[in-house]
Amino acid sequence: MEKFCQSCAMPLNLHGEDVRGSETNGLVSESYCYYCYQNGQWTEPNITYKEMLTKGKNAISQGQGNALIKSLMKLSYPMMLKRAKRWQ
Repeated sequence: MEKFCQSCAMPLNLHGEDVRGSETNGLVSESYCYYCYQNGQWTEPNITYKEMLTKGKNAISQGQGNALIKSLMKLSYPMMLKRAKRWQ
């Protein structure tokens, strides 16, 4: 099963690239991507769920894939984001 960032719900392996963040001890985070989590700290500690939702949908729009796939991803994104640990 594919692992997703527990903050933004992005796959931790994006198009073959490992995008996991880092812990304070330098080890790779098993739960968060480097866009959200670096050196054991949130990159945006005060971001709200709504702001993250907007940011994620914008990233989907700018990412790879055809328009239909992107539309489906944007429709399912709120459900995925709600399941992430950060927003529980």
